[in-house]
Amino acid sequence: MDKFKKIQIVRLALVGLVGSVIITGCSFRSMTGFFFGVNVNPVEMPLKRSFEPRKTDQKTKEIVNITHRFIDSLDAKQKQALLYELSDNAQRSNWSNFPEGMIPRGGLKLGEMTSKQRELLDDVLAQVLSEKGVQNIEYQLAAEDTFEAGGMLKYGTDYFYVAILGTPSETQPWMFQFGGHHLAINVTIYGADASFSPMLTGGQPLNIRYKNQDVFITRDETEAAQRLMSSLSGEQKAKALRGEHAIDLLLGPGEYGTVVAPEGLKGSELSKEQKRLLVQLITTRLGFINPDDFSSTMATVLAELDDTYFGWWGPTDKLGFAYFRVTGPSLVLEYSPQDDEGDATTEHAHSMYRNPKNDYGVSWIGKQNEIGKKDD
Repeated sequence: MDKFKKIQIVRLALVGLVGSVIITGCSFRSMTGFFFGVNVNPVEMPLKRSFEPRKTDQKTKEIVNITHRFIDSLDAKQKQALLYELSDNAQRSNWSNFPEGMIPRGGLKLGEMTSKQRELLDDVLAQVLSEKGVQNIEYQLAAEDTFEAGGMLKYGTDYFYVAILGTPSETQPWMFQFGGHHLAINVTIYGADASFSPMLTGGQPLNIRYKNQDVFITRDETEAAQRLMSSLSGEQKAKALRGEHAIDLLLGPGEYGTVVAPEGLKGSELSKEQKRLLVQLITTRLGFINPDDFSSTMATVLAELDDTYFGWWGPTDKLGFAYFRVTGPSLVLEYSPQDDEGDATTEHAHSMYRNPKNDYGVSWIGKQNEIGKKDD
């Protein structure tokens, strides 16, 4: 049974239940977890008891400044919805590819913000992300607006949320979240450093009309993957090709701490030109990060390129119909098309990025890194 049919079943089940009992957000979440086999429990990530101040930089100062301007524009009720403790692991992992009606979100809803507040939030996003990253959000929001707004499943951009964990600071850790259906931007900032893991992009539909232009939302990454696959020799392609059919995400929502074994063709087996194509592919996704933090993130990725693997599941001759994965010591990228067999074009995909060494900034703020310290 494909995901669309399952969603219809969930919708009917929810309608029936709402007609007889009062359904809580937890019940919606639990039903989604049951039907789709996903982990909907809060991430288990104990934090350190205190944090040493860290050296900051200009980019962090700019992000913190505009974030406080955004917060100051809100009334008391809006601030209460927006702000969480840094230790709130339920909110930390409260993101999904499913719509709001199936996985209730936390935070301040776009539909409850004024136009001026939306403009200030856009300014925050423009500092946190690159131009490409902002453009991707615009595309995904435009795609979301092709759905009939509201309803039991709560489609539409009014049901996208922003949340902040901790207090925005130049020297102490805090977290910024933005997302909704098919989108999750999770940024942990600590001094001059920022972790953008985990990040969910993709979208549905993928083919949209935006500002009088036809747009295929994931064109850059699918074409980059196709170029790399096409550059491989027969022997290389045999190593990279892992299956005949696309598979689902392995590191999607609820998969914090899951370890994925590297599969496919190893970076050290690529030619210089093929390595350039692999870097291009990685950049199509990590390029959503603002230039300052992109540079530091990519420095690590490039240093580990020989130990990075490229794997492919699905057809090699149809753009966007294959699942592919890039797996390195500090990087996992996945692209997973959904329910598209037999279609002429692919209209639904999940794109996932995680840094297995620093998901949610765990290497900086996680309690397991307090070597030699004991709990009080």
